[in-house]
Amino acid sequence: MNEIIEFLNNNKFGSLATNSYDKPDLRPFEMVFYSDQKMYFYTTVDSDVANQLGENSNICFCATDQSYNYVKVSGSVIFSDKQEDKDKILENSEFAKEIFKKLDINKMKVFYLEHGECKKHLHNNNQTIVEKF
Repeated sequence: MNEIIEFLNNNKFGSLATNSYDKPDLRPFEMVFYSDQKMYFYTTVDSDVANQLGENSNICFCATDQSYNYVKVSGSVIFSDKQEDKDKILENSEFAKEIFKKLDINKMKVFYLEHGECKKHLHNNNQTIVEKF
């Protein structure tokens, strides 16, 4: 799992898939940090992401490096209203700092993956590593 987390720390931006009316919905996203065996993300309370996750908490996040290696993470998210999680998001994301300069921090919706499956695929040798967490 350490190799997968290291990859995500170095490639924090990727794509997040949710479900909207039984159809996949994909957008650019950031895995902000990994702590206590949880992967943390954020959105805003009134976003399509928050609404979709309220109806179906399953996600898939995929990040790719410049060599076309990728990590794909899937599972069911849990929401957090803890101020300490919001603070950690702001500490670890320049993008979040920019967004929440203009928006009230109470508009932040934090969610995390505590359990799921990770897959790391190495393009150059077609090696795949699968981990459950």
